[in-house]
Amino acid sequence: MNALSRIAQKLRDVSAKRGYACDVCGAEIFEYPKKRLCVRCAEALALNNDLTCVKCGRKTVTEGVCLSCKAHLPLFTRGVSPLVYRSETAAIVNRVKNGNRRLAYFLGEEMAAAFLRSLSKRDQGKRWLIVPVPMTEEKRLARGYNQAEDLAHAIALCLQKAGVDVAEDYELLQKLRENEGQKHLSTIERAKNVVGSFHVHKRKQTKGANVLLVDDIMTTGATGSECARVLFAAGAAEVVFLTAAALPERK
Repeated sequence: MNALSRIAQKLRDVSAKRGYACDVCGAEIFEYPKKRLCVRCAEALALNNDLTCVKCGRKTVTEGVCLSCKAHLPLFTRGVSPLVYRSETAAIVNRVKNGNRRLAYFLGEEMAAAFLRSLSKRDQGKRWLIVPVPMTEEKRLARGYNQAEDLAHAIALCLQKAGVDVAEDYELLQKLRENEGQKHLSTIERAKNVVGSFHVHKRKQTKGANVLLVDDIMTTGATGSECARVLFAAGAAEVVFLTAAALPERK
């Protein structure tokens, strides 16, 4: 554990003895930040802890690969998401990009825990390079921050605490242009919409790297897949796409 992680943990231990507010609703929590959500908000979360796609990690109806991956197999090695993107959970995740940066710590902790659960024996001892999905400079200036970076930093602190060898790089991947809004596009249209949007700025650091690609939401997986494409082209050994929540498989 590095000095930054030790300081962060010490602050958590001290502040946990005082009463603080739920990151979602503001209700008082005397165990904060060991518990960042109140009981009501925690129970409202849709956990992605049942059947999941072995490729993209979304909640599925049956075992194996989801219908979305069967139709359009994403290029990242595998996906991991601790939450299901629906109803109140979707609203909570969206708050991170709409100004509630404090929630990134809670979501980052959940994401780190999900990633650790996903690791196999052959993953032990690997060094992971944590890379957030980037924004264009114009969009970053308009919003004031990139929520994927906030999540990535929280994840890094948690993984360091767990003894995982990690490094953060927020400049390795760059977004070259703004895309058309993805919300109303089909899966095929989303994939076409993001082609050519991303660029690996540091090819030397990418070669042979085990990349932990971080974003807030996975819908079709098009963004993660396009990022993985350019990362693999630059020599990455694997790309795990870690998101806070994933849209479930459609029945």
